[in-house]
Formats: sequence, C-alpha cells, structure tokens
Amino acid sequence: MRLVGFAAGVCAVVALAGCSTAVDGQPEASGAPLSKEQLFDPCTVSESVLLAAGLDPASRDDNPFSVPRAEWKSCAWRGDGHFISFSSTIYTMQQIRENDYSHDFKDITVGGLPAVQYLLGTRTPPNQCEIAFDSSQGRITVTATKFIDSKSSTDPCVIANDAALNFSEVIPR
Repeated sequence: MRLVGFAAGVCAVVALAGCSTAVDGQPEASGAPLSKEQLFDPCTVSESVLLAAGLDPASRDDNPFSVPRAEWKSCAWRGDGHFISFSSTIYTMQQIRENDYSHDFKDITVGGLPAVQYLLGTRTPPNQCEIAFDSSQGRITVTATKFIDSKSSTDPCVIANDAALNFSEVIPR
C-alpha cells in the first residue's frame, strides 16, 4: 500500500510541479485572496462518489505531494490502470493556464459546470490530463494519471472526464 501511495504522490507532484513556481499577484476567488484553510477539502468526497468513479476508496492517499503544499489540498485514489487526484488550489484559472507544464487547453462542460481540460507534461502519448473548475472554495482539479506501465490506449482525458463527471456533484458552487 505504501508503494501505491508513493507512486500516487510522485505522479501528483509531477503533474502539479509547474504550479509551485512563483507567480506575480495574489491568488483570488471572486476578487478576494484565499488561504489554504478556505479551500474545499477534496478528501471529504463520499465513498459512493469514489465507487461511481471506479476508484478504490481504500487506496486513498491524503498526501499525494509527499510534502505539505501551502497552495493545495489534495487526495488521490487508484483506479483500473490509473490514479485520480482530486484537488483544490488557491491558484487562479489564469495562473493555471500560464503554467508551462500544462498545454492543449479546451473549454468544456462537465456535469453542467464550465471547466477547462488540458494535458500535463511532455510524454508522447500523454499519460496525464487535468480538468479544472472554478468554485467558491478555490479552483478544483481532477487529474487522471495513467500508471507508468499501463498498456491501455485510453486517452487520459477520457479517464479524467469520466471521473470529473462523478466529482462534479460535490464541487462547491
């Protein structure tokens, strides 16, 4: 189980590494800076949502970054051949879009909510896709990371969209 937690942590750190770089200005939601304490806690998602998303609730990793991060709250779970990280951050959508690690942005709608979908990293074919939502408690992200040894040809954005549809019901408006 520790190996799974470690692997999820490494994947999450890789997926979000670019977000730890310094940026100008204050993180804002509705014009007011948010603190980590004000962020949505993604670890509170119910077991029924996790099961509907095809995730193993027992595989929960409530420290996927392996080190505390002042600008994020995150949990990750293992699915069939992939990890799903559910996170909230103080970073704005603009800051997410400016992150060099993220690319191929698309405006989408998931569960009736506007969102932005994008790929992470430089792997070909890509193995990570993230979907970000604006919320009253920070930006909420759902990240799909295929296992390093995955032979699956499934697009990680299909995996992220499927999971995000289930998580969309618990995202604060």
